[in-house]
Amino acid sequence: MFSRIVGGWTMGKILAIFVAFIICCMASGAAYTLYAMRDAMLTAKRDQTRNLVEVAHGVVQQAFDKEKSGELSREAAQALARQQLSKLRYSQKEYFWINDMRPFMVMHPFKPELDGTDLSNNADPRGNKLFVAFAEVVKKDGAGYVDYMWPKPGVTEPVDKVSYVKGFEPWGWVIGSGIYIDDVNALFWSNARMSAGGTLFIAIFLVWVAFLM
Repeated sequence: MFSRIVGGWTMGKILAIFVAFIICCMASGAAYTLYAMRDAMLTAKRDQTRNLVEVAHGVVQQAFDKEKSGELSREAAQALARQQLSKLRYSQKEYFWINDMRPFMVMHPFKPELDGTDLSNNADPRGNKLFVAFAEVVKKDGAGYVDYMWPKPGVTEPVDKVSYVKGFEPWGWVIGSGIYIDDVNALFWSNARMSAGGTLFIAIFLVWVAFLM
């Protein structure tokens, strides 16, 4: 019905270009939205970790208060704090650890063999001396985030992780917890596959409509 337009452009060609343009816009928009969602997810996880470390810090503060009041000796108060934090979990598998400023491990619930050991030369596969970094962040700012690699509980292969650490000055402790980035990435790619499926469906529909015209 529409045979030719200016310069020899048929309606079919125009529709094909229009459909391709729409698909490109949809794909670009979906990609932008997904990466924005990933950033938002990561920010939310980081904030959650910071808030929970604050809770753990409060647990240690309560034990310290028992020392100050004379109810417990320092040794007993520290043992109480270690015991309480070793049992705390969130998101089913996430945990807290304590090291000191030297840095030596004070308590790790999944790697008790590290307790009492010198961690100053403990480095991840990228060469980051993570426990030295924890102590440096606390020494400089009192608290903060550190990126590094660490194996998940029950696994030996290290993966990307970001932790929030906060100092407890009276005992010279560093209290920390973190999130594994691959957990965020797994959720990101799950959403990406769903979005790609939706985009593909709409693209096929548009091509079909263009074909009918």
